[in-house]
Amino acid sequence: MSAIPQDGHINNWLKWSAAELSLTMEENTREAEWLLSSLLNCSKFELYFQENELSPTQCELLQDWIRRRINGEPAQYIAGWTEFYGHRFNLNSSVLTPRPETERLVDVAIHSLQEFDKPHVVDIGTGSGCIAISVAAEISSASVLGLDISGGALAIAEENAALNKITNVQFLQTDFLQFTPVEPVYDCLLMNPPYIPINEMDILMTEVRDYEPELALTDHKDGLTFYRHLSNMAKKWVHSGGWLIMEVGLGEHPQNVSACFDINQFTNKELIADFNGDDRILKVKII
Repeated sequence: MSAIPQDGHINNWLKWSAAELSLTMEENTREAEWLLSSLLNCSKFELYFQENELSPTQCELLQDWIRRRINGEPAQYIAGWTEFYGHRFNLNSSVLTPRPETERLVDVAIHSLQEFDKPHVVDIGTGSGCIAISVAAEISSASVLGLDISGGALAIAEENAALNKITNVQFLQTDFLQFTPVEPVYDCLLMNPPYIPINEMDILMTEVRDYEPELALTDHKDGLTFYRHLSNMAKKWVHSGGWLIMEVGLGEHPQNVSACFDINQFTNKELIADFNGDDRILKVKII
């Protein structure tokens, strides 16, 4: 264990934090910068030009944050926020930490919605609201509804909409697997559902398995429950000419998800790669 700095010099605490984190993670400097800049409410760039020192209270809090991070708690939960698609989102353990690959889903959605003048969009399992809010922010003419079964998640989503001053998004608590609209009113359905098979939960990274909400990670079956249900009910949600845009997992999961839509003869389908070259988005046209 590194010697704890005896003063409040920010550079000393940055070095100490990075050294402590190096015992358990490779990106120790980046993580230290993230936590310390979050503590000081400044950018990572500004961190290196701060003239003020940490107060005794801040020194104690940083030590607690570093201890929590070493124990596996995600840095975003510790700091209480993250950035997604250029926007700030508050977080807690009621919602998943937004992933970079999910930004690809937002890219695909924005591109697909250009053909509609005033698109109606529904986001299934909205969580922190990162998808719904990002789409609503980029397409001001859109009307976006985020659905989630978790009241705790929806409280965070509402908070994030207000934080980003987004007014063309609403949120509703409901169980997607039990609720069906009266008629298909949506131009596009977005979904990043719980897709980790239950038998793979034990091999997840500690920071995911032990800290992120299980409700948002797994369907407690084979990771295909939500896709099968959507395949059966898609035309109740989205009208002819509209789109289903879904995030999928790695390995064989994309092909398995695609096969769910083969059963109901959805032939206009496309698997889209993320920036790592992995197929992570399935796009299906409603005909």
